[in-house]
Amino acid sequence: MKSTILAGITLALAASLSAGAANAGCVNKGAVATAGSESSAKWYALETMVQSVSWGLWPGFVATNKVEGYNVVNERYRCKPDGGQITCHGRATFCTK
Repeated sequence: MKSTILAGITLALAASLSAGAANAGCVNKGAVATAGSESSAKWYALETMVQSVSWGLWPGFVATNKVEGYNVVNERYRCKPDGGQITCHGRATFCTK
């Protein structure tokens, strides 16, 4: 009985470690930004997410609109008017290439 429980715990631990390794190169980020247009608010939200991944990525992103060394996936935004401006809540997953 004890060996069955130990085997089950070992399998569960191995499964959780392998799942963690598969996602080790990805991080989820979120940000909120307000601007005069929806496209600007989305860009500022993404800029903030890039900064939260690494400040070292920021200069390249500002210059090229690309996140060097990362694939940006599951990028989504929820935008609403906000007193003559637009506020966007954004989320994205950044995975190392």
